[in-house]
Amino acid sequence: MLAAMAFRFTYPTPLRWVDIDSEGVVNNAVYLSLMEQARYGYFTMLGHMREGKVPFVLAEATVRFHKPGRIGMEVVTKARTTQLRNSSFVMEFEVYGGPVLLASGTAALVYVDAAFAPVPIPAAVRAAIAAWEGIAERA
Repeated sequence: MLAAMAFRFTYPTPLRWVDIDSEGVVNNAVYLSLMEQARYGYFTMLGHMREGKVPFVLAEATVRFHKPGRIGMEVVTKARTTQLRNSSFVMEFEVYGGPVLLASGTAALVYVDAAFAPVPIPAAVRAAIAAWEGIAERA
C-alpha cells in the first residue's frame, strides 16, 4: 500500500460569533462542523457531490484539541483521505488558526444507499480519491 501524501486540500472557514463559548474560545463542537465543511469542500473539489447530496454517512469521529481558537482567527481546515475500504473510507483533518494547530481529527465514513445500507464506494470516486491522494484504491 502506498503511504498517504501530505495534506493537499485546504478549506478556509471564517469563525462566527455563535462559534465562541462563554470562555471566549471556539466551542469544542464547532471543530466537528469545520471538519464536516472541509469534507464537503473536498468532495466538491473532486466533483463527487451531486446536487449537494452527500452519498455517505459519518460512522465514527475523533477530535484532539491542541490549542484554543478565538474569534477573529483566520481558520483553515486541511483534509485528506488516508484509507479506502470496500464501502467505507477514513479521513484525517487538521484545523489551524493562522500557523497554530488548534485541533486534529479522524473520521470513518460509509457510502450508503437510499435506505442507509452500506454500498461499495463507486469506482469513479475510488479512482479519483486514490489519484488525488496517492493512495491505494483498496486498503
